[in-house]
Parts: sequence; structure tokens; C-alpha cells
Amino acid sequence: MFHELEDKITDLEGIISCKITGDEKIDEIHIIASKERNPKRIVRDVETMVLVNLDQVIDHKKISIAQVNNQGEVYEGNRLEIISIYQENNRPVYHFKMNINDETVEKEIKGSPEEPLPLIIASGTIKILEEYTNFQGKFRVENVFATGINNEIIIVQLTVYKNGSLSDQQRLLGAVYINNNLPLAVGKACLKALNRRLN
Repeated sequence: MFHELEDKITDLEGIISCKITGDEKIDEIHIIASKERNPKRIVRDVETMVLVNLDQVIDHKKISIAQVNNQGEVYEGNRLEIISIYQENNRPVYHFKMNINDETVEKEIKGSPEEPLPLIIASGTIKILEEYTNFQGKFRVENVFATGINNEIIIVQLTVYKNGSLSDQQRLLGAVYINNNLPLAVGKACLKALNRRLN
């Protein structure tokens, strides 16, 4: 019901993921955000977004914020969007369709039947970004796991090796609500982790 608003809130500075509960009116807004911004400013931004888009005034007590470390530098020149990620007929073959710098990229990634799906998707997403973006460094997928009360959030942990140097590394984290599409959520969590690096 509130998917469009969730996407707009997620685009706000410092917000990693957003989930809104309720039917006609909003009951609660749950946000995962980086520690780069003051939570009070995030709440004010969210209140404004709700008012402008739904013409509703929301009590700040209904806005829940969990903050995580997600430091990084900004690298201009990369516009990224995942259009679709899907598995081929229960085989460990995955099809990626992404928009990278206004170019549509379609790739097929093959994994091992023994390898967990989230790890294949995360590794495939990173492989494509390394090939099609201008970032001079290497990415490594450290961990992919579900969390939350009902395992409704997927978290991707990455390590970035700047200029390929093992001594110059940084750990990043991205989190996205699964919303009944695990492959797409994993891919988006990778972009969330790398957002401050690539955008």
C-alpha cells in the first residue's frame, strides 16, 4: 500500500531501508539509517515526506529508527538501478538486468547448487558492478543473512579494497526489506552498501 512512499523515504540522505505498516493510515514507520545523520533530522524529513505525499500528519513517536555504521566516500558518475533478478527454472543460473549509467546491462551468472542463493546473488551483483562502474578497487562479499522478527530484512556485509590494496580496506553494510523477492532484495542491499562509494 505504501511502497511508493517507502521508496521515496529510502532515497532520503542517510536512510538505508524503510518499511511502513498500516492500511488507510500509517501505523508505524520503521527505518534503518546510517549514523552519519542526526536521528531527529531524519524524523523531521520523514514527517515532511509523509505530509507532502499523503497529506497526513504523523506522530514522531510512530517513527522508529535503527542506526548502523555505513561510512564511505562519495564517487560521482555512477547511476545504478536493479530492474530484475531471477532464477532460471530452479537451476543455479541467475539473470540480472540493471541500469548502469543509463545503459541497460543484462548478465547471466552461474552458481553452484551447493552455494546459498543470497551469496550467489550478492557475488553476481558485485561482479557486474566491478565490470561496469568506474570505481578503482575490489569488492568482497563477507556475509549475507536475514534478520528481523520474521527474518524480513536481508543484510549484506562487504569489504572494499581501495585500489586493490589489502592494507586500504573498508567494511560496508546494506539492509533492505525482502518483500517476497529475495534475489531482488539481496541485489538492492548490495547497492545500499555501496551507495556512498558509487553515487
